[in-house]
Amino acid sequence: MKKIVFVFLIAFCVCFKTYSEQKLLVALHGFLRSTGNFSKFHEEFTKRGWSVFRWSYPSRSKTISELSNDFVDILIEFEKKHPDVEINFVSHSLGGLILRKSVNHPKFPKKYKSSKVVLIAPPNQGSSFGRFLGQYKPMRLLAGKKAGKDLFTKDDFSHLGNFPPSMKVLVIAGTCGFNPLIKGKNDGKVGVSETKLSTPYEYKEVYAGHSWICHSGKTLKYAWDFYQSK
Repeated sequence: MKKIVFVFLIAFCVCFKTYSEQKLLVALHGFLRSTGNFSKFHEEFTKRGWSVFRWSYPSRSKTISELSNDFVDILIEFEKKHPDVEINFVSHSLGGLILRKSVNHPKFPKKYKSSKVVLIAPPNQGSSFGRFLGQYKPMRLLAGKKAGKDLFTKDDFSHLGNFPPSMKVLVIAGTCGFNPLIKGKNDGKVGVSETKLSTPYEYKEVYAGHSWICHSGKTLKYAWDFYQSK
C-alpha cells in the first residue's frame, strides 16, 4: 500500500510543479469510475486559468477510510511543495464520502479547511437503490467487500463526520431519473433527499442522470459560480 501511495505522491507533485501560481481544483471521481468522470471540468476550468488534478483511486479495492488516508497523504505532500496555492474540491458520488472522511482526518491540512467544496450526486444519506442491489450476490461480487460494500449496505454516513463551518459546501443533485425503487426525485441511482447533509450547505438541482451529471453544462456553471462567490 505504501508503494501505491508513493506513486500517487510522485505523480501529483510532477503534474503540478509548474502551477504554483494558479488556483487548483482537486476532483474525486465516483465508484467504479475514472478520471474521465471530470474530463469536462478539466477542459473548462483549465481554459479559465485553473489547474485541475483528477485523482485516480482504486474505488473497489479499498475502504473509504483507506482511501481517505491515501488522499490526505497526497494533500500533505502538495502543501509542502506549494504552500501558497489555493485549493478547492469537487467530487462525484462516492468521491464526496471520501472527501468527508478526509476532512475529518487528524492530519488533513488546516489551510484546506477553508476551501470550497462541490458535491455532485453524493449519497450522504446512503442509497436505497444501492441497498436494493446489495441483496443480490452478483452485484455484491461486483461491488467488492470494501467501499462498494458500504454503498450497498449503509443507510447513513454520519460516521464519516461533517464538513467544518469554515468550508463552504454546494450540493448538486440530479433529477433525470425514473427509478421506482427510490422515493421522490432522483438521478436514477441516488435520490434528491439522499444527497442532504446535516450541516449548512447550498443546493442546486440539475436535470441529469447520475452517470453523466458531471458533464452537464449547468453543473459546470453552478460549480464555477459557486467557486467565484464570496
